[in-house]
Amino acid sequence: PTRCSLHRYKYISKKRKGGLSYHHQRTMKSFLGSCAAMALLVQSVYAFAPSSTTPTIQQSSLSFTSAIQPKSSTTISSQLNARPQTRFRQVQSNILTRRTINEFQPTLPPHWEKSLDAAIEAAIYAPNHKRSEPWRFYLLGPKSIEKVCRLNAEIVASKKGEEAGAKKLKRWMLMPGWLVVTCAKSDTADATDSTTMEDPMGLAREDYAACCCAVQNLCLSLHSQGMGTKWTTGGVNFDDRFGDAVGFDSSEEYTVGTIWFGTPVKSPNAPGKKMGLDTVLRRVE
Repeated sequence: PTRCSLHRYKYISKKRKGGLSYHHQRTMKSFLGSCAAMALLVQSVYAFAPSSTTPTIQQSSLSFTSAIQPKSSTTISSQLNARPQTRFRQVQSNILTRRTINEFQPTLPPHWEKSLDAAIEAAIYAPNHKRSEPWRFYLLGPKSIEKVCRLNAEIVASKKGEEAGAKKLKRWMLMPGWLVVTCAKSDTADATDSTTMEDPMGLAREDYAACCCAVQNLCLSLHSQGMGTKWTTGGVNFDDRFGDAVGFDSSEEYTVGTIWFGTPVKSPNAPGKKMGLDTVLRRVE
């Protein structure tokens, strides 16, 4: 990004201290997949809803190759009033064609900030059981990006050597767009305690699940506007120094992930699935 819009997405919550344990990191990485899958299921089913019951929300064009331009209210209205089968095909296609992008064009496309604004708006409409709205978004500028890249290179070098660290630094500096997503810690649940995260009724789990759904919404929105994303959860995200590099207080928030975004060089083929519908769907009478 040519300038930092951090102030536009930064919010403050209650203070609380503590870092993330290794067990917590592992739990979060496996849990986020389930949360994202639930968000996809809801969106796919929602596409069949009769138009008369469809709430008035913003929805962008779902063509991957479409120009990145804000849609008029007339266009949005016509899309929401489309036949359920048409809406389903659009939503289903957007979900099934989204890919994790590893290589981006060096510069962001025109109107990328408007596209990101629309994507974050989609993100905050994610399911949120407790209505705590725990998501926070940090759009990084050049200085913050360099801090994160150098911190990550330092971590890699300490484990794999200076050459590996330098290689990682070079690659990460090529990523055009950076958005860090965090989850606000609640003063009623200890989000750094793994036993609390394992409590199915705990606010900590509810909030993390909501943030994962928000990230999925964001990625799908950007994809529908012709932009690609990669949701990264590498070790640097949970390093004690990461909050200082990004600009948030780790006693108040913890990282859900870093989203790289931009124009894809190419869209990879869908990875093969280990389990099909007949395996994952259990019909219970």
